[in-house]
Amino acid sequence: MNLQQLLIQNANVIDGTGAPARLASVLVVGDKIQAVGSAADALADPSVQRLDAAGLSLMPGLIDGHVHSTFDNAAGHDELFYHRRPGMAAITAVRNVRRILTSGCTGFFDADSLFDLGVDLKEAIQHGVIEGPRMAVGGYALMTSVGGAAGRLMPDSGTMAYAVLLQGKDQIIAEVRRQIKIGCDWIKVHVTGSLSNRRSEGEMVTFTMEELRIICDIAHSFGVQVAGHCRGAHSIKVACEAGFDQIIHATLMDDDALDAVVKHGAFLVPAMTFQANLMEFGDAINASPTLQDIFRREIEGSAAMLAKAYKAGVPVLCGTESGFSVTPYGDWHYREMEVFVKHLGLTPLQAIQCATQSGALALRMKGKVGTIEAGRLADLLLIDGDPSKDVSVVGRRDKLRMVMLGGKPIDLLRTDPDRTPLPEWRVHEFGSILSKEVVQQARGGQPIGGHGAQT
Repeated sequence: MNLQQLLIQNANVIDGTGAPARLASVLVVGDKIQAVGSAADALADPSVQRLDAAGLSLMPGLIDGHVHSTFDNAAGHDELFYHRRPGMAAITAVRNVRRILTSGCTGFFDADSLFDLGVDLKEAIQHGVIEGPRMAVGGYALMTSVGGAAGRLMPDSGTMAYAVLLQGKDQIIAEVRRQIKIGCDWIKVHVTGSLSNRRSEGEMVTFTMEELRIICDIAHSFGVQVAGHCRGAHSIKVACEAGFDQIIHATLMDDDALDAVVKHGAFLVPAMTFQANLMEFGDAINASPTLQDIFRREIEGSAAMLAKAYKAGVPVLCGTESGFSVTPYGDWHYREMEVFVKHLGLTPLQAIQCATQSGALALRMKGKVGTIEAGRLADLLLIDGDPSKDVSVVGRRDKLRMVMLGGKPIDLLRTDPDRTPLPEWRVHEFGSILSKEVVQQARGGQPIGGHGAQT
């Protein structure tokens, strides 16, 4: 159904700005919101199609600030490095981005992708080849020969799965320029890496300050922004001083690091859903209690400083790390809001703002999406429930009445063919994929999303 003009009436409007919910009308014309409130009723044509949303909530579509759309719910680096093929990775991504969209996520930042596929996936969506949310994309994640999250598993040079391993300034400069040329919106850098033989806990900075500044200087000269995987206070500080725009994870931040974030105007994407899922639901897939405790301590050790950053005015975005077996596509894109409410002390309205208005920063679409205001693109969700009181209702597919992208309702009833295992595709370190169905079965059929919600 292609609507030229739609008047949504009597909705409980949560506009994404953090303002209280209110009963109001919203007029959608073409792909944009033309008016909200009494102006919507006044400007609507007499013949306008009307939708009575009494008893329902209308809010902006979710924007997930950290997704890996081509990983196909991988269990670990073994799968990504040795059990993926470029063609099949692209084909499965087509199915998965639609699942992301039909869950209520109308935009996401694809931080890095297998085989540099993100740009092509984004353009396929933009030009109507496939159906999916709005995307902003990075290319291969930049790493040095020291490695990234996989430590010694990474080669010293060349590409491996989602990463390019660089040695020296010349290679760094060439790769940044190549990614800009192919159309990347962001340059993703593994500022820190995890070493199995490290002499201290946590991750270590793997680039020099000069190298980090070179990346930022080149990217910014072309209007491209830079995102840094940073675990540890020192890495956050040096990344901000080098000019990074987005800090991913930002774990173990201290006051000096926060001062650098504020001074240089960066924003944060903690992406703690991965840890929260294993911590809270890991028993459903027989995860090690030791591993669960490690992730519990990581959240507890970072939450206070992330809350302090939010109170200092730093944009803190919702990102879920979707694309792994513990964060499968379509199931958990609302979940970071629960984490923010439970662990950072945000109100539901503040958490929704992090997942909508602030999320527009990751899409590079500030002022265009993420709020229900005149002139914004009409990316909307209609929900049977009140997310301003309980954000978990956003994760209930049975409560999702409408997903609209650019003024067009998405067909939520269309089903995909049943999927059977792909040959040599899966190696599950955590057991089965941690879908909400698996968690519900482990909980005796109890519906999932209410964990961590504030009412």
